[in-house]
Amino acid sequence: MPSATPFKDWNDVFLAAALEPDRWPDALAEMAARTGASHGQLIGVGGARDIPFNIVTDLEERRLREFVELGGGSPALNFRVAASVQGMAQGNYDALLHEADYDTVLPLLQSDRYVQWCDEVDIPYGCQTNLVVDRAGFIGLATLRKRRDGRTNARQRKVFAEASVAARRAVRLQERLEGEQALLLAGAFEAIAVTAYVLDGAGRLQAMTRSAEQLLSDGHVLLRDGYLEGAGTPLSLAQAAAMLVAADGMDHFRLRLDNLQRPQPLFLEGFRLPTHSWSLGRAPRAIIVAKPPARDRAGIAALLSILYRMTAAEADVAIRLFEGKSRSEISEARSVTVETIRGQIKTIYAKTGTEGEAALMRLLAAIMA
Repeated sequence: MPSATPFKDWNDVFLAAALEPDRWPDALAEMAARTGASHGQLIGVGGARDIPFNIVTDLEERRLREFVELGGGSPALNFRVAASVQGMAQGNYDALLHEADYDTVLPLLQSDRYVQWCDEVDIPYGCQTNLVVDRAGFIGLATLRKRRDGRTNARQRKVFAEASVAARRAVRLQERLEGEQALLLAGAFEAIAVTAYVLDGAGRLQAMTRSAEQLLSDGHVLLRDGYLEGAGTPLSLAQAAAMLVAADGMDHFRLRLDNLQRPQPLFLEGFRLPTHSWSLGRAPRAIIVAKPPARDRAGIAALLSILYRMTAAEADVAIRLFEGKSRSEISEARSVTVETIRGQIKTIYAKTGTEGEAALMRLLAAIMA
């Protein structure tokens, strides 16, 4: 049912989400309430029909997992995606689509698995539009309606259209802000003279240092359609980069690139970065370095600072933990209380995306070795 609270300007609602992405559920819930829908949705559908993110209000997490498992991003199954793809094929990249458009594509689906899933979850109705369409796929905004909500009417679609204008601005702003993070990372590596490539969640090159660009110019590392390539041991650079950004991939790799034009082999290291809640896929996801910092305390602290935004104090605590020091020994060496050290360790876990000391030690082992 529509909310009885005073109306907010849609730009204010969605700008707050762009600047603080964990507020996207609130913005989507506001949109759903104003359009009489049970759920609001912001979804990314990749070029290979993968789902980099899917934010749906008031829907169980297990249902979102089911959606991915059944291949819900495919236009052969999903009438919402099929309607969008059909519209784009006709040159309508940001048209507002609703139940009448779904009715048109339903007979064309190759399977009714998604339709059955929608019946089970009770979201047969709704309306949608694309906010961004590019080579990586598209970002869509939608309302998902239960049977009791009924089909969208003209007034509800008008409200949705007004909201989508502001949501489109917000998504593009957030994408730009996420992209700026890659440039900042590259600049930080530049400052400590490290040859580095920054990759996004799909493994595409986002930013690089000048020395990394020189490796491309010299042909020692290849770039094809935005992805790094090169014959390597034990994996090719393309394989290693893909595994680094995959959801169930690896946190770290080392490989050797052999090139007849280069007298010495090129050794590369890759590091996975922590994921960010509600990222639109443009935030940096991995770093590949060709010249790592020196493996001394200063070099390791610099790398921890760049990779995980640790403060100098947090980096020092992490290094001491890896060296086997107890919390009391660290507190004494740093002249702070044990409680302060415990608080810093919790922050280190959060910044590195690790859960507990064992996971942190595994992560640090790749850097300290």
